[in-house]
Amino acid sequence: MKKVELFYSPACPHCPYARELLKKYKVDNPGFEYEEVNTYTPEGVDRGMSINVMAVPSVVVEDEIKLVGWPFTAKDISKAIQ
Repeated sequence: MKKVELFYSPACPHCPYARELLKKYKVDNPGFEYEEVNTYTPEGVDRGMSINVMAVPSVVVEDEIKLVGWPFTAKDISKAIQ
């Protein structure tokens, strides 16, 4: 299973939509796992800086930024994790 991360910010107006989409994607795709990374925490900042995340929401697969900004769809997620 590939490592998938969703970088989000509590201040971002679009991040709640991205978070809900990933939660639904997980329900619809058994075996899919991802980690949410809050960019308002020191750990989130450090993790984001380590792979050059500059905007949220961002979907990162195996340390490679695949999706940036909103909107994206379940199909976009599937394509990103291929």
